[in-house]
Amino acid sequence: MLVGNILYAACLWGIVSLLTKLGSPEALGRYALATAVATPLIIFANLQLRPILATDCEDQYAFSEYLALRLICLPAALLVVALISICLYSGAQLAAILLFACLRVLDGLSDIVHGYVQRYERIDIMATSLALKGIGSLALFTALFLLTGDLLPALAGQAAAGGLVFLVWDLPRIKGVMKTATGTVSLKPHWNMGRLRTLAWTSLPLGLAMLFIQLRNTIPRMILENERGEAELGLFAAMAYLIIIGNTVVMALSQSSLARLARAYAVDDAQSFLGVVKKLISVGAVLGAGGLLVALLGGEKLLTLIYTEDYARQGGVFIIIMLAGGLYYVGTMLGPAATASGAYREQLAIQGAHALVLLVLGFLLIPAHGMLGAAWTMVAGALLVTASYGVVTWRAVRRMKARSAT
Repeated sequence: MLVGNILYAACLWGIVSLLTKLGSPEALGRYALATAVATPLIIFANLQLRPILATDCEDQYAFSEYLALRLICLPAALLVVALISICLYSGAQLAAILLFACLRVLDGLSDIVHGYVQRYERIDIMATSLALKGIGSLALFTALFLLTGDLLPALAGQAAAGGLVFLVWDLPRIKGVMKTATGTVSLKPHWNMGRLRTLAWTSLPLGLAMLFIQLRNTIPRMILENERGEAELGLFAAMAYLIIIGNTVVMALSQSSLARLARAYAVDDAQSFLGVVKKLISVGAVLGAGGLLVALLGGEKLLTLIYTEDYARQGGVFIIIMLAGGLYYVGTMLGPAATASGAYREQLAIQGAHALVLLVLGFLLIPAHGMLGAAWTMVAGALLVTASYGVVTWRAVRRMKARSAT
């Protein structure tokens, strides 16, 4: 999973690097704006069904029901994104947002497949899918951007790569896993509306929590674009994207640990649960400290090497961004523990408060301080998330110990 995430993240960073080298800050800013506007609602529509499916140890719902709910929610979210974008944007900005939204919808189809194979710890299938999607996205995006010099055809190519991987890799592999699973498993959606409403209501808190998580990128970037324009947003987005280096490891470990944490929580094995959590936190802390150290000692040289001198002039902003990234690493590592313990509504409250902090500080700091204000807004949000998830995890461990003692 680590290898798959590294390849996927490296390829997405390659797209960002291509835009900095061969495009312009405005083109990168438009790409970042499309990401910020299109992603939150599509991610919300996913309702975090993948981790819920992966941790559904008692088979409360069939895969066909998870699939049916996903097929209802994704088109609805795409329609809402289109309506909002038409009201707020026009021209090339609008087209870029809609293309990126289609890309996210295709990712959502792969995501529900990954939830099923993750339940059986077939992490290799997920990892290969990510790697193929990353390589295909970079190849098609690069080819079309070089041919046309236009962001829109390149985005269409990126979306096509996601659809191709879903059809050629994800679907055949889930059929193979289903043949070895116990019970009756079908790829045909099951449209029992009563059960789908219950599943949607159960997953709604996590879906809203993920919506708020995505707003940590959307809120600062939309405010920054509105106040300072696409060029400054492009500079900020390129530096912020380097957080993905550590986040690649974080996501690989957190995704791989989810099923194991769920099993430990189900049998009140507090020792095993806490052992996994401690390892996750340790890795997140080391990654965060390493990223901050690199920014402090050689941030300007690094930005010059991978981007251009225009980005290197923002070395101070880069340090604050990496500080926020390190704090988010630790908070993200605590997320699987909260999900495995069923703390869905607690996560909703945490991420709702997180979005509110970003919104308030964003409007207070970004108009006056630009990128620096956006970076400090991220730090404040990361502190809140990490501390809150720590409390939720501590409470889960206490519950397990209390139940096992009786």
